[in-house]
Amino acid sequence: MATNTTFAGLDEFFEYKNTLMGELMTNKKILEYLDHDNIGLKPRDLIYQSVFPYEYVPTVTENETTFICFDVDITKAPNTTYLFPTMYVWIFTHDNLMRLPGGGLRVDAISSEISKMINGSRNYGMGRLELDLVKRYSPIQHYQGRIMRFAATDWNRPIAGNDPHNLPANRRA
Repeated sequence: MATNTTFAGLDEFFEYKNTLMGELMTNKKILEYLDHDNIGLKPRDLIYQSVFPYEYVPTVTENETTFICFDVDITKAPNTTYLFPTMYVWIFTHDNLMRLPGGGLRVDAISSEISKMINGSRNYGMGRLELDLVKRYSPIQHYQGRIMRFAATDWNRPIAGNDPHNLPANRRA
């Protein structure tokens, strides 16, 4: 199956990640789940420490912690009109932090909160972002979690303004 690899621009990688980072860092419940020691961590303290806009897997962790990582792939671009971005979110925590004080599991609570926040969102792609997979994930010893996959549809070659070089031949400027 041939795939179009000449995307007009891959801004969605940048835009989707920045949008999701902003949504995660303003979600009070997620911030509480990440601040398991209740020391009042600020969002800026978590970025690139516990929350990464790429698939981060620590080789050695000095402290038991919880991680949220996310990234975007283009899984298919069948033509020059549409492409199909896929967002992956990895949530994992140390075994000792798995159980929440009030009951339940930390990774389940974070997964649920992320799903409520972005599943069906119109902030990603040209339609709604749709959850299409959730499965277990265990990146290193003593860490367990979930991987979530969300699918979207976006424009492959967006038309910028009325630049005649960007318009299809059958369309008037």
